[in-house]
Amino acid sequence: MCSGPVEQSTRAPQPAQGDAEQDAQSAARRARTDVREVETVAGMLEVAELFSRIWDAPLVAPMPHDLMRSLAHAGGRVHAAFRDGHIAGASVAIFGAPAEASCYSLIAGVRPGVEGQGIGLALKLAQRAWALQAGVSRMTWTFDPLLRRNARFNITRLGAVVTEYLVNFYGEIADGVNDPETDRLAVVWNLRTPLPNSVRVAGPPSAPDPASEHEPSPILVARKGGEPVLVPGPGVADSSGGKRVAGTGPSGSANQEAGNDRAGRLRCWIPEDILLTRRTNPELARRWRLAVREALVGALGDGYVVTGVMDPGWYVLEKPAGR
Repeated sequence: MCSGPVEQSTRAPQPAQGDAEQDAQSAARRARTDVREVETVAGMLEVAELFSRIWDAPLVAPMPHDLMRSLAHAGGRVHAAFRDGHIAGASVAIFGAPAEASCYSLIAGVRPGVEGQGIGLALKLAQRAWALQAGVSRMTWTFDPLLRRNARFNITRLGAVVTEYLVNFYGEIADGVNDPETDRLAVVWNLRTPLPNSVRVAGPPSAPDPASEHEPSPILVARKGGEPVLVPGPGVADSSGGKRVAGTGPSGSANQEAGNDRAGRLRCWIPEDILLTRRTNPELARRWRLAVREALVGALGDGYVVTGVMDPGWYVLEKPAGR
C-alpha cells in the first residue's frame, strides 16, 4: 500500500548538508544533550542496557551490543545522547539498498523519565545529518500505530510519510512493551525536506460525527469505558446504529463496505496510553489493536493516505485526487 502526502505545510527551501548539521546541533543544545557517535564495545554495552530498560526486556536486549558492533563495522551508525554525563537516549541506523539511496533506522529510544524533552528529535536530526553526509536522501523505519506519542512525533514533528500497515511485522517479542502481535506502520522520511510546522486540532474521541463540515469524519472512536468503536461510512446499513464495537463483526467488513462512499477526509482515534492498557487490561489492548488495524488497513485499501496527527490524538487520512 503506497501513499504520498496530500497536503504539505508551508516549507522553506530544502536544507543543505551544513544546515542539517546545524539543525542537529541546535536540537541537541535545546535538549541539553551531547549527541555523539558510539564506537567502542563499552559504549555499545551502555546503549544495549538502555534499550533493555526502555523496552522492559532485562533478559534479552532489543539490540545486543555485539550486533550493534557488527552493524557499525558494516557502515551503520550508533548515536547516543548524553545529559549530565549519563546516557539519555540512543539510536541505530543502517544503509538500505544502494539503488534506493536510503537508510533504515532500526531502533531509537529515550530513557524513561526524560521523554518529551527534545532528546528524540536531537537523535533523529543527528541521524539525518549523518545520512545526508553519506549521500542518502531518505530514511525508513516502522513504529507501533497505537503509540500516540510516537505517531505524533514521526508524522507531525518530522514529517515522515506512512507507506503501509504491516500486520504482526516482528511476530511476538519478549518484552514489557509490545502486544503479542506486533503491528507496525512503515514510514519514509525525506531527509532534504525541512521539518513541518503545521498543527491541527479535532474534537474529543467519543464524537461520532464531525463538529463541522471541515472536520474529518471519524472511522474509529472511543466510547465510555475506553472501548474502541468502529464507525461505518455514510450510506452503509449497520445493525449497531452506525457504530460497532471492534471485534464484534467480520474483520474489515464495515470499512470495506463503506469504501466507495467515504468522506474526503477521515480520522482514526489513537488511545491515550496503550502501554498502561497493555499492563492493566490486555484484552482491551487487544481490541484496540484489532480496531486500529481494521480501520487503517480498510482506509489505506480504499486509497486513503495518512497525512497527519491531530490533537488530542487522531490520525488524519485523506484521499488524493484520482484514487
